[in-house]
Amino acid sequence: MIIVDERNFICPELDNKGFSVFDFFEARDVMDLPKFCALPLKKRADILLVDTETLLQHPEKQESFRAIINTFLGVIFFHDQKNQKAQEWVEREAAFLTKIVGEYALPMAQLQWTMLSNQLQFFWSILEEQKDLQKKLARFSQDLDLLMQKAEVEMDRARRVHETLVPRRSEEIKGISFQTRYATGDGAAGEFHDLIESANETYFILVSSESYLISGALMSILNTEKAKNFDPQRFLKLAEEEAETVNASKKKKAKVEISILEVDHSKMLLRLHGSEKLGAYSPSRGPIELSAEYALSRGEKIIVFSPGFLFNWKETHPGQDVASYLKMSKLGTSELLPELFYELKLDEESQYMKKDATVMMMEVKRYGIHQV
Repeated sequence: MIIVDERNFICPELDNKGFSVFDFFEARDVMDLPKFCALPLKKRADILLVDTETLLQHPEKQESFRAIINTFLGVIFFHDQKNQKAQEWVEREAAFLTKIVGEYALPMAQLQWTMLSNQLQFFWSILEEQKDLQKKLARFSQDLDLLMQKAEVEMDRARRVHETLVPRRSEEIKGISFQTRYATGDGAAGEFHDLIESANETYFILVSSESYLISGALMSILNTEKAKNFDPQRFLKLAEEEAETVNASKKKKAKVEISILEVDHSKMLLRLHGSEKLGAYSPSRGPIELSAEYALSRGEKIIVFSPGFLFNWKETHPGQDVASYLKMSKLGTSELLPELFYELKLDEESQYMKKDATVMMMEVKRYGIHQV
């Protein structure tokens, strides 16, 4: 408790009424008005008692006083019962200063002293509860920091396992070999991909999301659609509706990019459904524009880059696009994918990239596919 009282008017009255038995009065700090007005402007969990006559003796300090009292939980004014000027000042200021919670004229009856002691004790109890809560929050924050540190260690361990067991996938479907490689990034959510085979088509599905919740929901939809005759447009529609449902409850909407690369085995064509943010390159023809159907050739290789891979490449290779790098590369198929991901981590302090990255390489077998 702080008391502004230059004429020693308040404390003797409180002592005479037995306020010395209260903890809040024992912890008082009495100061003059200039010292009070020099206090820093910061929030205070405290009650302020003011001798109104002290304030009236310093008209030049009243503006600073008004600013400082807004940092307190509440302010109570005291004045002589015969001091009409002091009473009028408090009544006038109370209309504008919301921190004024009491005004007492001395001397006063015992009932008013009892009400004052109850009022101060009430505020003191609230302040003590706040202090206790702050201590508990501080301990909780420390416990949470330890928990986050442990979670970060476990996440790092999981990423290492994931990069060891999951990143490579290789299979051959109707005369076309597919190889995919994936690496985790530091960002939230990320990318996942899948290959789906139907009667005459193979679909490479790539989902990039900023939300784990949306990613999980889309994985569930994809697993359901795989059990049916997969239709890329139907999956895109269901995925869009699910993402909108999840985002409806969020202030900041999570971005989702879904790309479906269709390989038509009967006509030897590539078609892209959904987002066009994939990058594609053919060592024999150069960069590929996927917005239109692309005719495959025997023995041709196609390398497809996810949005996350392209973002990481731009971060680590400013001024050089991945097509230029591939044009100069003399590496074979088995060496190219590992080398591309090695390039992403050059000169990086973190062992992980900023975003998840996926690369898919498909190769048309020279004698394993024919046009109908």
